[in-house]
Amino acid sequence: MKYFVSFCLLFIVHSCCCSPCKISESLNITGGVEFDNGTVLFDGVQYTRKTWYDLEEDGIVTRYGCPCIGRACLWKCCGEGQAFFNKSCLNTDYSAVNPFNPSVHKGKDQVDFASNKFFFMYTRLCTERYLVDPNTGREDIFIQENASLYLSTPRSEVWLDPSRYCVDMMTNTNDDFRMVALVCYPEKTPEDDSPILYITYAIGLMISIPFLLATFLVYAFIPELRNLHGMCLMAYCGGLIVAYTFLAYLKLHSGKIGVAMTGCYIIAFIVYYAFQTSFFWLNVMCFDIWRTFSGYRGSSNKRREKKRFILYGAYAWGLPVILTVITISMQFAEVPDNIITPGFGDMRCWFTNWLSELVYFLSPVLVLVVCNVVLFSVTAHRIRSIKQETAILKGAESARSDKLKRDKQRFGLYLKLFIVMGVNWTVEIISFSVGGSNWYWILIDISNIALGAVIFLIFVWKKKVRNLVAKKWRSIRGIKNTESAAWATRSSSAPTEDTRISNDETALRLKEIR
Repeated sequence: MKYFVSFCLLFIVHSCCCSPCKISESLNITGGVEFDNGTVLFDGVQYTRKTWYDLEEDGIVTRYGCPCIGRACLWKCCGEGQAFFNKSCLNTDYSAVNPFNPSVHKGKDQVDFASNKFFFMYTRLCTERYLVDPNTGREDIFIQENASLYLSTPRSEVWLDPSRYCVDMMTNTNDDFRMVALVCYPEKTPEDDSPILYITYAIGLMISIPFLLATFLVYAFIPELRNLHGMCLMAYCGGLIVAYTFLAYLKLHSGKIGVAMTGCYIIAFIVYYAFQTSFFWLNVMCFDIWRTFSGYRGSSNKRREKKRFILYGAYAWGLPVILTVITISMQFAEVPDNIITPGFGDMRCWFTNWLSELVYFLSPVLVLVVCNVVLFSVTAHRIRSIKQETAILKGAESARSDKLKRDKQRFGLYLKLFIVMGVNWTVEIISFSVGGSNWYWILIDISNIALGAVIFLIFVWKKKVRNLVAKKWRSIRGIKNTESAAWATRSSSAPTEDTRISNDETALRLKEIR
């Protein structure tokens, strides 16, 4: 048994060590001369026994050498004697290109270093690459003595291993050559677990969008629902529809990170603004239900509701504009290294890391969540304090009692919505601070992407709203509702559970009840 275990260990070690370098870092040296000591000589380069290996594919054995072991390799994007002409590799005899002699630096300072000390490689390191062109004025590249690349941008400074990039000369006019680099996308985006997770997330978002759209359309086309509270809900759903649509696009392109992705900045800022508006509209709904139970006296006619909606809109759409402008300014501003910037497009079309997301995105969300908790707590305490008055009203003044009941029902609906969205995003903030795999928080992610279905069930999939939808549908088709005329009369004047339709200019608020 002991010998068997030793054999297995030796086999595993041999298997792990049989390839001293990656295939992308190897050269085909099959035609090389092998000496008795195991050294292989190929094209004037010696490969010791530990720097070459044989690889069998389809019954054919190919010998590969690892020239970058013990040497500084520099990958050239085009073939030998070639350069980029309008992003295409073509043969050239320009002295600025052939022979290939790139400048070498120590940091950003150029040093006297013979580039022929590099071993030039012409293999393709990766399939997914993005162009870094100093001609844009936003990025600079500096080849170091150890063949690593120092990539400097206004927002970050990155050091790349030689196997992560290639360089070559490029021209658009045949006489003005410049050094450019093609950088490999990371094999995994930061904190990513699996492409399957992000594809599933995107599909969940796309499934949720029709529910949000259905809720929006129901409240938009049914006059009985299109009051102040219905319009607030429509604005809230509108923000989520836009955010979910573009976020699903980003999730489906999670492997296409960086500014090479079309519209990267635009999509990121749209998602940012749309999500912020949805949070602010949820805050508006929380404030409005608190206002209802605060004892505020005032009428609820259409004109006043429209004026109040404009004020709410200035807040819920205006403040996110300010936050977005601040984020955009910090994204493109030249600030000291110790200042946290959003970093959109550096590694992906969203924030660079959790700290940037916490500062620019989650901090306003956390403030709104805390405000909503306070508003709901005060409102709940207010409802509890008038239970006895409610019981009296049920027997004495049923109209006012019914109004109170409807307001309480609306409070319950908004509370459900807040719990679903507010608590989930609170846990989301905790997950950012704790860290770990995204699989650990998958239940929270599922509840977030299912928010559209939850909103539809809370605000649409109720008997009264379904009846209003059926009534509207019959009206569109020109079908007379003779069999339910009595109910239609009642439903046209009675509010639904989640909306209040009141034309009573003298309706008393709870302060009058007390």
